[in-house]
Amino acid sequence: MPPDVVYDYSKCTGNGQCVQVCPVQILELTADKRWCKAIDGYVDNKEAAEAFHSQVEGKKDAVPIKIHNAMSACLGCAACVAACPEGAINIIPEFAEGQSAVEKIQ
Repeated sequence: MPPDVVYDYSKCTGNGQCVQVCPVQILELTADKRWCKAIDGYVDNKEAAEAFHSQVEGKKDAVPIKIHNAMSACLGCAACVAACPEGAINIIPEFAEGQSAVEKIQ
């Protein structure tokens, strides 16, 4: 199973540090520079990309969800995790089969 790159949109500020340090360049800033995200073409579970576009993109304020992106291209090096000052990104070594793409934050 590929690594699970988890973005917490209750914490992300779009500072782009994760994007800058990713050695395989699979992360990006949204066009409005509000959010950091996985590049859609590198997300193996397409429901994660769809969840970002339907639940986060275009919003200005924090969104109380985490999006789990299965990403085969991810090296699992955690450079992005170390670079994010908000602690808004995490890498779980393996995306669990049957894992939901969206985790609501209470």
